[in-house]
Amino acid sequence: MGNCPACKELEHRISELETETRRLRKVEQDLYESQEMYRIHFTLANDVIYSIDPQFRVLSVSQGVKKMLGYAPDELIGRPFHELNVLAPEYLEKAFNDVRRVLSKENVASSIYQFITKDGKRRFGEVSGVPSVRNGRATAVISVARDITERLEMEQTLRASEERFRAVFDSAKDCIFIKDRDLTYTFANPCMRELFGLPLEEIIGKKDRDLFGEADGREISRVDARVLIGEIVEREHTKTVKGSQITFHVIKVPMMDSSGMVTGLCGIARNITERKRFEEALRDKEMQLHMQAKNLEEVNTALKVLLDYREEEKRNIQEDIVSRAERLIFPYMEKLEQGCINDGGRTYLAIIRSNLEELICGNKRVSRPLYRHLTPMEIQVSDLIRQGKTSKEIASMLNISMHAVSFHRLNIRKKLGLLHTKTNLGSYLKSAESV
Repeated sequence: MGNCPACKELEHRISELETETRRLRKVEQDLYESQEMYRIHFTLANDVIYSIDPQFRVLSVSQGVKKMLGYAPDELIGRPFHELNVLAPEYLEKAFNDVRRVLSKENVASSIYQFITKDGKRRFGEVSGVPSVRNGRATAVISVARDITERLEMEQTLRASEERFRAVFDSAKDCIFIKDRDLTYTFANPCMRELFGLPLEEIIGKKDRDLFGEADGREISRVDARVLIGEIVEREHTKTVKGSQITFHVIKVPMMDSSGMVTGLCGIARNITERKRFEEALRDKEMQLHMQAKNLEEVNTALKVLLDYREEEKRNIQEDIVSRAERLIFPYMEKLEQGCINDGGRTYLAIIRSNLEELICGNKRVSRPLYRHLTPMEIQVSDLIRQGKTSKEIASMLNISMHAVSFHRLNIRKKLGLLHTKTNLGSYLKSAESV
């Protein structure tokens, strides 16, 4: 081009146009990259991103709706959301109100809705909404919905667990407490508050020295230090509470956060004072019983010695009786047997010898239960029957009639329980006498 002013102006205008073109291309490229970045985020986001126009129609929805509700985006776009059956009926009015708030340029930071999946299940979503403004007017609602079903279920489980935990803590008959790493009480159940006679606010924030005194507090802190490094401690100790000595059985365990760091300790203390007293009383009783048993053993030993002495004395007496009978009675009986006595006398003498021999040998049993209910005459008759004497011989020896002997025999059988039996009376008396 030439050097004329018009040519120079044209060249300047062309240069400006080229510069503007490059700028516009740069803006276009930036917009494209921004749009592509938005599209990628919109497509890959786990949350559901959607927009709604003032007529409550769905303008756009991200792919996350497939995972959350089971719908493809095309099944929802262009349709009013209240006709899609994706929102629980009881939440529709709330949704309309929130959309109106956003269209009036008010942000809705967090609102909980219950959605209905394609297969009819219920899921909870946390929804935030902001207005899309063009030319100073809100033309749409841009919303993000996050599935919080698992979170709510977990929160509900945690609440139920906390309620059970609280019920156990409040109803426990043992003292349950929690301390932080500074060994300051952060929790105490009603049993512990009742033990100390203090309201909760006067226990929380206190240390053991405030509750048990300086000396006991130092000892407890030394034990708690072991728990804070991860050790579980179980022990018994006696402390002064409200002026009384109380014995506790205590278990302390470390409390940890999700990273495994010890954040404090939890303890359960059972008042075993009465049990210890009972155990001590039981030990005292056992000691007394042991001493009594020892005394009884000594008494038994003494009685055994006395019984042995008595048996020895009894044997000596028996031997003396036998010796005296042999020296003072039997020689005269032998002389009588050699003398001139009739047969009746000899019979009486034989009976005397037989009974005397049984007596001195310790075999006489007239005191046994066998003869307990017999009369003296019945005992004599029984003795002669046992020796094998006939009824005639018995009548002659006792100088009674045969009828009397039969009468006594009948009474003896009756008293010995042999009436109407075939048992031989003589054999029975012999066998009973030998037992």
